[in-house]
Amino acid sequence: MNKLYTAQEVADRLKIKKTTVYELIKRGELESSKIGKQLRVSEEQLTQYLNRSSSGNSGGGQDIPYTAVNFEPESSLLKRDYLLHSSGIILGGQTSAALELLLGKMSAHPDGLPVLQSHMNDYNGLYSLYFEKAHIAATSLDIDDIRHLVPGIPLILLSLYKYSVGFYVQAGNPEKISSVEDLTDPKVVFVNREKGSARRIYLDRLLKERGISSEKISGYRNETVSDMSSASAVFEHRANVAFGEEMIARYFPGLDFVPVTDMQMYLAIPAESVRKPGFSALVEIVQSGDFKTEIHHLTGYDTSYTGEMICI
Repeated sequence: MNKLYTAQEVADRLKIKKTTVYELIKRGELESSKIGKQLRVSEEQLTQYLNRSSSGNSGGGQDIPYTAVNFEPESSLLKRDYLLHSSGIILGGQTSAALELLLGKMSAHPDGLPVLQSHMNDYNGLYSLYFEKAHIAATSLDIDDIRHLVPGIPLILLSLYKYSVGFYVQAGNPEKISSVEDLTDPKVVFVNREKGSARRIYLDRLLKERGISSEKISGYRNETVSDMSSASAVFEHRANVAFGEEMIARYFPGLDFVPVTDMQMYLAIPAESVRKPGFSALVEIVQSGDFKTEIHHLTGYDTSYTGEMICI
């Protein structure tokens, strides 16, 4: 019989934290299954993960083109430290279809380097960049915020795409939500993004500008760590409204989207790194016409500024 394990049981087996188990699952390094609303890892899935870890390859089947290292169960964390001191690239940020496309093209580029995406929000990605725990940070924060969080380090902001963010609401928008003021309606239950994400920072700033106390918003302290999780909460009627990017709403036929603003996605790269091998390949890919065309067709993102570089 193929035994099923909870996240905590997997953590106990691997002698790691429960949060690390979820991180491995989000990055696709550890496969899992949904049993109802519960996440479970089978004996077979756990064995496959351990086999990949022991062979030094936990990155979705890609062969890593440098000397193999025998990583222990927390392979993603050890691999991060290894790449920081080798020829690889650590990219801090939350996953998106555009980033997946970019990483795929990097692996096929003759001058590309192995890239490990470390799943973290905007604030933590820039924090890691500042403390040299990441080489690149993917972020949708405003340029002034980026400069404030990474002081004293000249940066190049490589523009990826512009996208719409707004409210996820149930089909037909029964609560008639159209602005941040509507979140204070006692009948409305909101689910928030975590502190440090671009969504949360934008929303908190907007609340302050409008003079709205977060205490008046039911569910303000209920947090998710991705737009997909936020949209899922509304889709499953655990909340009336959430805040995230438009494309995610397309995965849920029972949701409508109310646009609020546009955000620009950047790759923040230390200026001294841009001309180095591997980094220059990444810039070349982003600035190519094929990449712009594929992103637009894949996601509908606005690629008017894709490939532009801003020095800050």
